[in-house]
Amino acid sequence: MLHVVARPGGTLRIARALPVAVAALSVALIGAALSVPAATAQAAKPKAAEIGITETQIRIAVIADVDTPVQPGLFKASVDAVQAWAKAVNQQGGVGGRKVVVDFIDSKLNPNATRNAIITACSQDFAMVGGEALFMSNVDDMVACKDAAGNPIGIPDLPGLALDNNEKCSPVTYIVNGDASFCATRTDHPQTYTAQQGDYLYYLKKNKDLHGIWTVPADLAATKNSELPIFQAGVDLGIKKDGAGFYDISASSPQSALTPFVQVIKSNGSTFAYNGSSAGIMVLFRREATLQGVDSVKVWACNQGCYDTNFLQQGGSDVDGTQSVLTTLPFYSEYKQNPSLKALASGVGGISNVNSSSLSSWIASLLFQDAVGKATANGGTLTRQSLFDALKAEHSFNASGIMGPLDVGNHKQPACIVMTQVKNGKWVRTYPTKAGTFDCNKNNLVQIKMDLS
Repeated sequence: MLHVVARPGGTLRIARALPVAVAALSVALIGAALSVPAATAQAAKPKAAEIGITETQIRIAVIADVDTPVQPGLFKASVDAVQAWAKAVNQQGGVGGRKVVVDFIDSKLNPNATRNAIITACSQDFAMVGGEALFMSNVDDMVACKDAAGNPIGIPDLPGLALDNNEKCSPVTYIVNGDASFCATRTDHPQTYTAQQGDYLYYLKKNKDLHGIWTVPADLAATKNSELPIFQAGVDLGIKKDGAGFYDISASSPQSALTPFVQVIKSNGSTFAYNGSSAGIMVLFRREATLQGVDSVKVWACNQGCYDTNFLQQGGSDVDGTQSVLTTLPFYSEYKQNPSLKALASGVGGISNVNSSSLSSWIASLLFQDAVGKATANGGTLTRQSLFDALKAEHSFNASGIMGPLDVGNHKQPACIVMTQVKNGKWVRTYPTKAGTFDCNKNNLVQIKMDLS
């Protein structure tokens, strides 16, 4: 689960977007990390006849909100990650026998700029890869985009983040946290959502009598609606609501806005508190609890957005004990054991510059690379249609071991999780305990019926 978060202090973002000094990567490291055999660069160049492809280049677009009035550099980390991936694969001969050229198009957190970016990408790029744009509300130009033969088959969209339901459910979009159940029922009342409940199962196994509250991200309807089914899954498993249970809060709220929430916890002796809002809100939540002397909470839970070094720096001792569920390896502690994570860290100037935003765009780039390889296998011609066909056949994608096996082709949610916790100022793996492993129990996913439209 990848979530919109904000830095402590209230500014909206997915995670820290730090400047990148792209380091030179060795050929040996890149080959191992990206699973590109050295012989690939020497093989016969696959045939291609498509927009965005020449004899020497394959162009991809990264549409991301960067120059924004809310937060300058909002999703710059995503752009940096895709550029680092392109530099890495180009040292091995590129993708589809061609060098990758990354066209960054700034969507500027603006619906009109976002639509114009899609139109531009349709006309010049083979696919859209690793983008993170919050206002993908109009996908008509994406779906109706014509290929080189003039057929309106659409432009392949492999975003790092698809928050808007119009993009998430688009027939041309492939992402690692899709929800086929919702997309099939989005016009029904109620809709069916697939929710991750593996973290709740873990909490309930470790603790008895959990009851408390959840903070709901209230800035965007799409964000709120993506979280509410997850919260309801916890209630359905037996975590009782205290007070109203679910409490709306803006990512830009001051600490004083958390005061009444913490008072609910204090008056009910709550044992559970889940932050579904930003990482910054979680810092304020924990600080306010410390200020009010709350000591009843057994589980301080947070979404994947809290898994960030900046969260530790801003929260200090107040956030000790916070737990976070991941659908990827805990990259801060295990990047050296996974060649692809190691390459990402090297490509963006160090592991401290990696966050959920950059990782999701890196994973999208790996998905694109894998699908191109399958589309051109056995002499296949590379077109947008052949890429779509390859993406539909991606039923066990694991992003070079960064994730557990995932059925991207059928738009499934990740079932595999890792639990982490802040201990002595560091994020550490708590379950499963063995490095490099996941809990992939099918019961980690549950379908929740709610009417949120």
